[in-house]
Amino acid sequence: MSNITSQLRQLEEQLQGFAPSRKHDLFGVETLKGAIAAAKSGNFGVGAILAETSTGKILCRGHNRVFSENRSDLHAEMDLLNSFEEVHKDKSRDALKGLTLYTSLESCPMCLCRIITAGLTEVYHIADDVGGGMVHIRQQLPPIWQDIAKGRVFKKADCSDVLSDMAQQVFLLTMNLNDRL
Repeated sequence: MSNITSQLRQLEEQLQGFAPSRKHDLFGVETLKGAIAAAKSGNFGVGAILAETSTGKILCRGHNRVFSENRSDLHAEMDLLNSFEEVHKDKSRDALKGLTLYTSLESCPMCLCRIITAGLTEVYHIADDVGGGMVHIRQQLPPIWQDIAKGRVFKKADCSDVLSDMAQQVFLLTMNLNDRL
C-alpha cells in the first residue's frame, strides 16, 4: 500500500469518527468524502456538493476528475455544475435558486467565474487555497464579474478546524499531480 493510500485511509477513518459541532460541519464531511474519492481515483483531492439552503438536503455531488476523464475543466465545482445542469437543462438557473454550494477547497478563478455565471448566491469552502483560490482575492476580478457577484456570499464555511485541516491534507496529498499537467 502506498503512503498516499495509507494516509487517505487514515483520513477516512478520522472522518468516520468525526462528531459535528459547527454549523457547516455536516456539509464539510460530505465534501471531504468527495475529495477523498477524487484522490483515490488519481485526481486532485477536491469534492463539492449542492444542498438545499432551507433543509440541508444534498441534491448533487461532484469531485475532481481532471485526470480520470481527461478533461482539464473537470474541477469538483465544474463536475457538480455539469451534472446539475444536465438534469435541469434549460431551467438550471431557476433550479439553483435556494441552493448552496460547498466545496472542500476554495474555488479557483475558473470555478468561481462559472459559479457566478450559474447564478449561485451562497458558496462556502472548507479549506482556504491561498496559492490558487480566488475567493479571498475576488476584488481582483474584472469589474463586470464583481458587479454580477454583488450581494452573493462567497466565504469560508463555519466548520471545525479539524475538517479544514483534513481538506487541506487531502488536497496536498495530490499536489504531485501537477507534474502531469
